[in-house]
Amino acid sequence: MTTAFVVTRKFTLFTAMICGALSFAAHPVAAADAKIKYCTLGTITLGPFSQHVAELQKAKRYSAEEIDKLIADQKAGGPDFFSTQVVIKEEQSGSGDFDLNLFQGYMDPDTKFHRRMEWACTGDDYPVAYFVGFKVRDIRDGAIYVSRQKGNVNVVSLKTFDPNLDKHTAVKDFHDRSVLCQDIGAGCTKQIFYGRY
Repeated sequence: MTTAFVVTRKFTLFTAMICGALSFAAHPVAAADAKIKYCTLGTITLGPFSQHVAELQKAKRYSAEEIDKLIADQKAGGPDFFSTQVVIKEEQSGSGDFDLNLFQGYMDPDTKFHRRMEWACTGDDYPVAYFVGFKVRDIRDGAIYVSRQKGNVNVVSLKTFDPNLDKHTAVKDFHDRSVLCQDIGAGCTKQIFYGRY
């Protein structure tokens, strides 16, 4: 066997091993992403909470009790409450979209949304979940894993794994596995502005 052949054969084997390792390393990420149906991706800058309250009062669509409860929730939740949101939209509907956008602050005058992906979900993909201030990282073992990312927006379909919002799907921190929502269909910790429409 010539030296050139041995070197070429070793190089080919080495290349195959590297490619295989890279493929193996990339595979779990691809597998995780394949389970996530994104409706849209983007970034958002929300206006001040005080402006949001003024907009809700001006709209005259919500009772004083509903607005007072939101103010109390924001005080209990802390400074990141308004910019950290988990919102459920059960079905495709114009009035539901209006309420969601108004009450969560997406229609406020100083709110700026930059879409990185056109809306890709249809009525068959509902219910969907809006994650504001989070990046969805994985969905497995009855939980959605997210990492905190200020201003980030991920909207994902829940249809394939919790179509009736009755499976008590949790939302957990991707890094420390802490529970942010025990059941995404029912609510989240007080630090998160939760909505269901």
